Amino acid sequence: MINNLLSRTPLHRHDEPAQRLLGVGQLPPDSAELAHLLAADAAPQVRIAAAQRCTVIAALAAAWTTEADSAVKAAIASALGIALALAEDSACARETLEADQCTDEIRADVVRRAQDPERRRVAIDCIRDEGLLVEVALGAERAEARMAAAQRVSTLEGLQKLAAAAKDKDRGVARLARQRIDAMNNRLWQQAEAQAIIGQLEALAAEPGAILTAVVELDRRWQALDMTGDPACLERYGAARGIIQARFDREHEAQRARAQFERRLREWFGALGLAGPDAMAGLHADLAALRADAQQRGDRSALSQLDEAEQRIRLREEEHQALAGAQALVLEAEHAAEASIGSAELLARWRALTAALRTPVLTRRFEAALLAIEKRRLDQAQAAKQEAIARRHRFHGLLHAAEQALAAGQLQAARAAADGIKPLKTGAGDLPKPTTQRLARLLQALAELERWESFGQRNARIQLCERAQALAAQTLDAPKIALEVRKLRDEWKALDQQHAGVPVPRALWERFDAACEKAYAPAAKHYAELAARNKEARRRREEFIAGAAAHALTLLGGDWREIERRLRETDRTWREGDLGSVNPDAWKKLDARLKAALAPLRDALSAARDQAVADRKALIEEARALSSKAMERDSLGQIKAIQARWQEQAKALPLKRRDEGALWEQFRVACDAVFSARQSKRREEDAHKREAHRALEDICAKLEQLAQAQAAAEKDDQAVRRTVRELQEQWNRSGSGPALRDLELRFRKAGIAVEAMLSARAKSRGAAVWKTLAAKERLCDALDSLAQSGADAAESGTVAIQEQWLALPALPAAWEQKMMARRDGALRALSDAAAGSEYLARIEHGAESRRESLVELELSLGLDSPAECQAQRLALQVKQLKERFKGPSTTGSDTPGERLLAWCARPGVSGTPDQQRCERVFSEIEKTRSKT
Repeated sequence: MINNLLSRTPLHRHDEPAQRLLGVGQLPPDSAELAHLLAADAAPQVRIAAAQRCTVIAALAAAWTTEADSAVKAAIASALGIALALAEDSACARETLEADQCTDEIRADVVRRAQDPERRRVAIDCIRDEGLLVEVALGAERAEARMAAAQRVSTLEGLQKLAAAAKDKDRGVARLARQRIDAMNNRLWQQAEAQAIIGQLEALAAEPGAILTAVVELDRRWQALDMTGDPACLERYGAARGIIQARFDREHEAQRARAQFERRLREWFGALGLAGPDAMAGLHADLAALRADAQQRGDRSALSQLDEAEQRIRLREEEHQALAGAQALVLEAEHAAEASIGSAELLARWRALTAALRTPVLTRRFEAALLAIEKRRLDQAQAAKQEAIARRHRFHGLLHAAEQALAAGQLQAARAAADGIKPLKTGAGDLPKPTTQRLARLLQALAELERWESFGQRNARIQLCERAQALAAQTLDAPKIALEVRKLRDEWKALDQQHAGVPVPRALWERFDAACEKAYAPAAKHYAELAARNKEARRRREEFIAGAAAHALTLLGGDWREIERRLRETDRTWREGDLGSVNPDAWKKLDARLKAALAPLRDALSAARDQAVADRKALIEEARALSSKAMERDSLGQIKAIQARWQEQAKALPLKRRDEGALWEQFRVACDAVFSARQSKRREEDAHKREAHRALEDICAKLEQLAQAQAAAEKDDQAVRRTVRELQEQWNRSGSGPALRDLELRFRKAGIAVEAMLSARAKSRGAAVWKTLAAKERLCDALDSLAQSGADAAESGTVAIQEQWLALPALPAAWEQKMMARRDGALRALSDAAAGSEYLARIEHGAESRRESLVELELSLGLDSPAECQAQRLALQVKQLKERFKGPSTTGSDTPGERLLAWCARPGVSGTPDQQRCERVFSEIEKTRSKT
């Protein structure tokens, strides 16, 4: 336990599955550690516990897909159903329910648990197993869920099972199932009717004579059906109907032929005057067809009309040909307006046409085409002019930019601008002479400056070589020499970047590089010597680390005082010895290696000190714990043994001064508390024993006084029992011991006396209750007899009966209420004629049940029944035997006393034999109660 507390390892990461099982209960339901245990823990019981606690839907779903253990998978399924039902993220829950990995059993569990109607609806929509849908429709808690599941059941077998099972559970579901079943049966009937109609319709197609009436009747029967869900049947009906329609068409074709010819002839003559050029071919075809029909029919009038129409068509064709030529010319002009710029030939051909062909519409179109051609010619000329101007503007812009760059010394920019001017010269037209001269001057100056640039950067590089050679002859410090060489090389690189396009002679570069290497040689030698010294120091420190590591292994498990001394000496030698210096980076690495080499030793020493502190604290806790047990026999020996252990531990491993002083002060206070507690505890125990003895004597005296008849008569049973319980609780709180045996015997005797007194009082009260019930039943019987005789309320002596009722003691509340209900009903019957007739009907209706109840009471109490009631008694015995075979009965009175109360509360008039039987029943019940 102490090691676990010191290591502070969480329970859910413990090596033992039992500890991880406890750690699962401490993790939050939505934590990542819980999800990791669910997915990757090796123990199935831990994964089960993690699944039962986890509420993250994604983690549960992922574990469900990867889990192989059936028990764990069942736990995950249950937890996933609960999480999906209670999740606040509806989108995530819906996505999980609709996933293929989710099973129908999980969805059904969500339907049973979810409070959200939309969540239940989504789960029901995703269930594919119709058996589960039937179970949900029968067992879901909410009506809308049951109804939604029932609506998803589609097969006739499932609907029949649902209707049978839901008949006595959910009328709405049962009604829906029956409606769906009826709809399926109706569909089957409609399919059979449709097949019969189609068969009759196909037979009618081959019958001779009139069939129109039969077809109309079949159509009426077909319209009464709903076959939208059966395309094959609809197709077959359509085919049969098409055959019938084809027969109707053939029969009417002959009648329509002549009327159609006459109508065609009239329509053709009407369209002849409005026909255009495109309709000429159609008119000739129609003319040939009409002439053939007329010749076949021998209609001379129609033939002469057709000859005149043929002459009119020929003249119309000639006019259309001439007009088509004019239109073609206009179309040619319109096409030329889109691509050509010449219009002289088109104008000559237009003027050659006759005035009749040059209609206003064609004239406007031709003139518009000529205007478009002329506009295109002018636009092209203007565009060519603007393009030349734009090229000249770009030419002058680049020329100006090249001049500006050249003036600023930017040779590369000037060369780029000059190269961009060359392709613009061809399209810029004739350039002015000043522009040509500017361009020539620009190119000449640019070439000259480029030559000077090459010459200048060569001189700069030569100067760098001379500076490097001069540096080799100087005697400077190694850092300064390295700095100067780096500066020379940086300047060479700057020239390379500045004059990127200018080539550098290889001999010049080799001269510069050799001069730099020669100048840097003293610095290189210095840095080599420094590196050698650093290497030697590093070697010595590495050897020191190796020796310290080897020595540390020999010290492990030895004297802790020696280990502490060795660690101090090692640190002093490492930091203040003659091991040599190394660069900072190497120092950090070597220091880390030394710490790693000594880490086991330091960790062992630290762990030993931590354990020593823990042991000292444990001794302090043991000493503190003894303060509460200071009066025990061996407490003094235990505290001395703890002090001896403290001295042994202090000698074995001294702690730091501040830790040692603080722990010793706590230990001293704890030990002093034990010795002080022993003295004070002994005095307190003596006083407490005397007080407890006096309190127990008082409790015994009170209980003995309560058992006396005179004292008990002043309180009712509940008050007496409450007082006994209070005295018992006081006695239990006081405790017990060998010294209190006499008082315990006295207390038990007094308790037995109280119980005997209460039992005697209960028996006497029970006998009085049954006598009171019998008396009130006789008074009610007298009132029922008066009501049955028809006596008036004022003359029947009801006042005397009420006075007798008030003189009797009250029954228990429930009994009194039932008997008062019978009495009040009889009094109302005596005062009100309508209530009297109703009350008499109740008496007459309940007379048989009263006699049967009386026989049942005699049977249950073992009393004999009169000879005339033996058949009724036998029937009652057979009835009870059948009910016993069926199972335990949940109706009726359970005890003879309750059955007798029900008999007394039921209105009715008992004769003298029944009164004697009732008195025997009362007597037998009183005897039974007195025995118990």
